[in-house]
Amino acid sequence: MSLARGEPKFRIAIVGGGMGGLVLGLCLKKYAPDVHFDIYESAAELTEVGAGIGMSPRIWTIMKELGLDEELLTIAGMQDPQGAGIAFRILKGDEERLIDLVQFKQVHTFHRSILQKLLAKHLDMGDRIHFSKRLASYSEPSPTEPITLTFRDGTTATCDLVIGSDGVRSAVRRTMFNDLANDAQKSGEAEEAARLRTMVDPVFSGQVAYRGLAPASALSEELLQYVQGGPHVLVGKNRDVVIYPVSGGKFVNVLAVKHTPGAGPVYDGPWSEPTTVEVVAKVFEGWESKTLGLIKAVKEPFAWAMHTARQLPTYVKGRAALVGDAAHAMLPHQGAGVGQAFEDGYILAMILAHPSVAPANLPAALAVYDDVRRPFSQGVQQGSERNGMNYQLRRTGWENVSEEDSRAGRYPQELLGVLEEELTKQMGWAYEASILDERARVEERLVGLSA
Repeated sequence: MSLARGEPKFRIAIVGGGMGGLVLGLCLKKYAPDVHFDIYESAAELTEVGAGIGMSPRIWTIMKELGLDEELLTIAGMQDPQGAGIAFRILKGDEERLIDLVQFKQVHTFHRSILQKLLAKHLDMGDRIHFSKRLASYSEPSPTEPITLTFRDGTTATCDLVIGSDGVRSAVRRTMFNDLANDAQKSGEAEEAARLRTMVDPVFSGQVAYRGLAPASALSEELLQYVQGGPHVLVGKNRDVVIYPVSGGKFVNVLAVKHTPGAGPVYDGPWSEPTTVEVVAKVFEGWESKTLGLIKAVKEPFAWAMHTARQLPTYVKGRAALVGDAAHAMLPHQGAGVGQAFEDGYILAMILAHPSVAPANLPAALAVYDDVRRPFSQGVQQGSERNGMNYQLRRTGWENVSEEDSRAGRYPQELLGVLEEELTKQMGWAYEASILDERARVEERLVGLSA
């Protein structure tokens, strides 16, 4: 079927206007100008929760592809003509002295709100970003009829493809997996239906993060010199701390995480709430003095109960797809959650822009997205959980070391070498492969896609 002049190839609804949704929109705008897309955001305006974000070389490649790299470096105040990024170190931080473990290179760090403003500016959607639109559900009556979105305010919209970029509590995922469960139930597969329904809700990780920004103006000369050395990850028994400068060094992002052994899958309390530096400092009592000094310098810290998505058996159904946290919400222990959302959007836009993809074979094209992105992103999701165990000294021989013994240095010293090896191995994926390789594999899969 040929399209009438001016008629879009697809009408796409992106549910969720966070950074993953914005990058997806930018990729569609650049690579698929023949599609029309709208973004439906539940908030009354674009707001970004959190303080800092780090980008590995894979993600920086996408920023360069979108032509955002130079502006990002300028806004961030980084005077690096090559844009190669800065190194970050991992150290043991729960003793009186810091112990160096491993160093990685080529990381870019930014203030989240600054990055989001830049993405929104380049997207320049105007009246195609619809605010205060919280999705209740969607329905796909047949392979050829439009999908209907129903919002909680009672309004509706239609599209040819719905993309859930609506976070860990995704309404698109809820509808998709309830529909999959209903289909299984109708086929007499009661156990499978029950399993699919467990995919709907997020799972509490047993970890609470305390996060916020410390103004550089509030830091001592010693602390300023410390943070100017680049990002640091401080590891310790059942706890870890990530610190790095943002906004050209005007602020320091602090993420301090506590793991509670034996915590259940359901969190009893608000997922995010204000706290005090006194509370956080108490949690990290006995840690290295500079780390504690940075924690105490944070203004208006928040406590965040970290939830993840289960390992989904699919990211797609019919003409619906999940990206970002809706598909694979993960722990922050590789700094990879937002980056994986960017990769999803980049690859999905490449698929939708491909000349072989048409309305009639859209489900088959989405299956390519699922085949390529799900194994990789779930590998990163699992790796983030594993790396959190590394950071919190909960595996590879550290299991039997108590918090008191770890702080006192009473542990076999060879465990430090084992930890260094594990950390190096776990972060390798972010440096060894390029997202452009993934793009090439997708394009090979799409050649000759049957209508």
